[in-house]
Amino acid sequence: MTKENKGLSRRSFLALGSVAALAGTAALAGCAPGASSSDGKATADEPSDAAGLATADETKECDIAIVGAGGAGMWAAVEAVRAGKSVIVVEKGGNVGVANGSLAGGPFMVGSKLQQEAGIEFTVEEAFNHIMEYGHWSTNAAAIKRAVELSGETVDQFTDDFGVPTGLRPDNYGAGHASVRANFQGDTEKQVRGEDRMKPLQEFIEGNGGEFIFNTAGKHLIVENGICTGVQCEGDSVIDVKAKAVIVATGGFLGSTEKMLEHFGTFVNPLGNVLSVGEGIDMVQAAGGQLSTQWGIAGNEFTGSNQKANGLYERNNAAFTIGIYGTMLVNNQGRRFSNEGKFANLPLALGGAISLVGGKYYAVVDQAYIDGLASGTDAWTLCGSDEINWRTGMMTLKDKPLEKVEEGIEAGMGEGWVFKADTIEALAEAIGAPDLAQTVETYNGYCENGVDEQFYKPACFLQPIATGPFYAMQYEPSAWVTIGGIRTNDRLQAIDSEGLPIAGLYVAGADNGTLMSAPYCDYEGYSLMCAYCGGRMAGMYAVEEIEA
Repeated sequence: MTKENKGLSRRSFLALGSVAALAGTAALAGCAPGASSSDGKATADEPSDAAGLATADETKECDIAIVGAGGAGMWAAVEAVRAGKSVIVVEKGGNVGVANGSLAGGPFMVGSKLQQEAGIEFTVEEAFNHIMEYGHWSTNAAAIKRAVELSGETVDQFTDDFGVPTGLRPDNYGAGHASVRANFQGDTEKQVRGEDRMKPLQEFIEGNGGEFIFNTAGKHLIVENGICTGVQCEGDSVIDVKAKAVIVATGGFLGSTEKMLEHFGTFVNPLGNVLSVGEGIDMVQAAGGQLSTQWGIAGNEFTGSNQKANGLYERNNAAFTIGIYGTMLVNNQGRRFSNEGKFANLPLALGGAISLVGGKYYAVVDQAYIDGLASGTDAWTLCGSDEINWRTGMMTLKDKPLEKVEEGIEAGMGEGWVFKADTIEALAEAIGAPDLAQTVETYNGYCENGVDEQFYKPACFLQPIATGPFYAMQYEPSAWVTIGGIRTNDRLQAIDSEGLPIAGLYVAGADNGTLMSAPYCDYEGYSLMCAYCGGRMAGMYAVEEIEA
């Protein structure tokens, strides 16, 4: 995924995060199982969260209730109303332009009209096999196959049916084709985002009888005799939405610090929609749904990040970007923890996973490296102009030198996440990394010999750390979206502890733990494809269940 703005400011992030945290706390409180088996576990045959239900102020009825108006929820609603079903979409935010699905750069696609007209030969078979091999067949093959089959058609529909401009994005990460991903800018330079992207879908849904309830959160599912029959929601009032099927698509848990710590053991800076705090996952689990086995993040492919910084990250500030340029990275003990070249060449796919290994980690460079960036030399050229081992650098950094390098570093020092010292020993003391001096000595030997004997990263990234003063930039993992949630079958139905579908209950988007693997797939825009196409699938399958 890509995103071109600077991220939330620290102030707006804290304000929005506080709203999300309060909503998440309320949602979690409402998800506590009320009925359980003798061993304390909720069962699919019992109304597991009935004890948490409040007295509703209002009851609404529809064929399909959808919790979340992100990419998955919107496309699920489109498919439902196309089939003539009545739909109610419940959204925590104030409009359809707040979720990642309306803001992210564009989806992965196969067989779109855009690709066909450009003569790009890219088949479902090729894409499917790559996705499954990348994830070691740990995800649901049938569901992924169907999502890939729908991907090109979905991009076509954005433009043909809803008038949202789409275009081709270049193959920055070496997928092997001129383009495997759409953008939303068509012939213009400006990306279509927010309500501009999703409002046409909303108007279509409403024009076909669908209803939206904004500023309202799904609190818990209504389960009767093992069948999901609706969802209780809370905004200005408590509303029971009774339905023949429910689709949960609340966007994962990007805004929940607690869930990040639970799954990853470290703080993760949220770069997307922080209103998503995992309540959808909790609701389905409380109703007897299984959790998936794949947990991870789609990391920030532009830079490192730090919560102390104003704006979390800045793609044009050297103090942030040095963390993904292949420079030496160390953990809080001062020891290297990965092949930094992998981070640099696949920052989106592998960067998130590598950053989680590092936790709170540091990029360490010397004055010579800083002077090189400040001289107007772009990072790709500075690191050896290696087209094979740093394709991403060639595609995204070549001929794009950084500006105001020293100013950016000074700003980071003032904010307390960039450190400078005259000696490596003093730098090690400043960041509390006892093994840093030994690591640098060994690393400089690799640089001198041109061979990384520890992790075998390409020689182009072996820049010595020898000319003082020395710098350490502290980074924390950051994510556009979370990976992991509810395990579903190939029809995106939540399944119980026996692997059987919970009648009437579907899960799509980032709440679905079946379509995305960890590490994140190396096809750009893969999570957005899973959201859009997974939403369509859930909508289609829910319609089929109702009509059966």
